[in-house]
Amino acid sequence: MMCAAKLQPTKPSKPTKAQGQPTRGKTALNRLRRIDVYVALAYTNLVRLPNALVVDVGFGAQAWTTLEMAARWQPLNPTLRVLGVEIDPQRVAAAQPYAVPPAITFQVGGFNLTDLIGAEAAHLIRCYNVLRQYEEADVLPALHRMSCALAEGGILIEGTSNPSGGIAAFDVYRKQGGSLQHEGLIFGTNFHIPDLPAAFQTILPKRLIHHMQDALPVAFFAAWQRAFAVVRGMGIRSRRTAWIAAAAWLISNTDFAIDRRLRLIRRGYVCLYTPLP
Repeated sequence: MMCAAKLQPTKPSKPTKAQGQPTRGKTALNRLRRIDVYVALAYTNLVRLPNALVVDVGFGAQAWTTLEMAARWQPLNPTLRVLGVEIDPQRVAAAQPYAVPPAITFQVGGFNLTDLIGAEAAHLIRCYNVLRQYEEADVLPALHRMSCALAEGGILIEGTSNPSGGIAAFDVYRKQGGSLQHEGLIFGTNFHIPDLPAAFQTILPKRLIHHMQDALPVAFFAAWQRAFAVVRGMGIRSRRTAWIAAAAWLISNTDFAIDRRLRLIRRGYVCLYTPLP
């Protein structure tokens, strides 16, 4: 997925229309906590880069997601800059009283982030609960367009969650050699949601929701369901303990590539590196 924007001028002669459509904008407080905590744990070095720029695409009707991102990551890096982007000018205007330049800023924009940040590159882009409302055919072009604003080695996170944020599923992409490479599919829980892992199938990234009958997704969720059944058969009732034990069973008894870091699993994350598809 090469970035064709490298062949275009970084400063267009006239303003470019923001690419995308307004989100529904209904994001509850702390809905994206699972994603922010995961990034702080798994990509600490990236967050701590001097003067790192991170972008929250489609923050919604309120500025909460951008402000919460800043509150969670800026203690790790006081020089971190957080940019909230929305295609709706009224939402951006409503967010401006919360701006604290250069640490926290808001701009009108869409997927064409290069038109906002110019020659600068973002180290992390989070586009969450946005592409779910698009057609599947529009997902890859949107990811491609956003990746043009991503620094080499930077990451792009895209996915969705349930309304409370108690469970989340998201793709992590990394920019390597000028192109966007899928790095993993992450499942996160706060241990308060029952019916795992089946509940994740309702909140998968847009690229997967129409492919749940394909062989590999069927095999993975069947194996994960089997892991939970084995754990429950052992008499384990604690949701946290069951989550940890089921992840260990997956790692030991299947060929799926699962992140083995206990500090992630214990915090409620299963990180799958085997593509689905």
